Amino acid sequence: MIKKLFFISFFIFFSHSIFAYNYEYKSDDVSISLKFDESKISEIKFEFVKDNQKHFGVIDYSNKEININLNTNIITFDEFKKFFPKPQKNSKLNKKINFNWEIAELFISDKYSLYSNKLNFTYNKGFELLTFYDSKKDFEFSILPNLNGDKQLYLSARDAGQFFYAQKITKNMIGGALIGKGNFRRFDDYDLTIKVKDFSVNKESKFYNLIFTSRLLDIFSILQNKQDKFNYLEVPIQKKGKVFNFDHAIMLGGTVAFSFKGEANPSEKVATVNGTYGPLYLFEKNFKNVPFLSELFGKNVEESLLAADFKVKKNGNKTDFIFNPLSILTPGKTRNFFDIWE
Repeated sequence: MIKKLFFISFFIFFSHSIFAYNYEYKSDDVSISLKFDESKISEIKFEFVKDNQKHFGVIDYSNKEININLNTNIITFDEFKKFFPKPQKNSKLNKKINFNWEIAELFISDKYSLYSNKLNFTYNKGFELLTFYDSKKDFEFSILPNLNGDKQLYLSARDAGQFFYAQKITKNMIGGALIGKGNFRRFDDYDLTIKVKDFSVNKESKFYNLIFTSRLLDIFSILQNKQDKFNYLEVPIQKKGKVFNFDHAIMLGGTVAFSFKGEANPSEKVATVNGTYGPLYLFEKNFKNVPFLSELFGKNVEESLLAADFKVKKNGNKTDFIFNPLSILTPGKTRNFFDIWE
């Protein structure tokens, strides 16, 4: 509906010479009014109802800019993503566009919503910047130019589990504080490193079976009944087209660590992940730059003989977990395996 309104508005705008009067249109679920200034459109006001929710806004035209202001009472995250602007370079559009969208409630799940949200983006013959945040700063997202003219991508979420749920990545993470930083080139070409601290995994999930098995190596988490608790997750991501690639990813919980890599194509609902888990000190040489790890083990650490590999494959609605929970690797084999992470 929003796209149709914008199409109508721009069509009328580029055909403005045939109009010399104000115009109004009303129906049961749509209302549009146009104001002209010397045969040129100067303002468009609109209202429409979609899924029993009211949306309204104003489009102001000037010689050099188009200002679009949209207001929405409530919208689901899936609907929000459909309307989320993804402008690409367009040399034919010779006006700067400022888009502002205020959303009273952005519905994420039955247990979570974001309130008083503001989305802003600027387009000037090419994408310039974008910001999104809610009143409590529970979620922030921005793409902003730096001093070199390159664009930096930043996001943060106080509830990482809800963020991953909204993105349809997983519904099995609970809580966690998330921060992501990266470099933006286009909406289908960017890199981003996501870091999450202090989260849990749903004990009812299939993935928990893998986690529970791995924590058999972690006597401390067993004694404290914290097999589902994790301290840290770091995933470097590269997006090219519709495919997300991630490499050198790590997840730490208690005295057990996971290291994994893979790729995913959400549009095709396919993904493959390969990884290894074992005692945390096995990974020390790979994770020496991770905060707080130096406090967990000393400088002189012997290599472990215990490690286990696993594989996760998703195809449509089917997800397979393949793992060897107690595979024994020789020190040499262990070193060769982890060469891929160096």
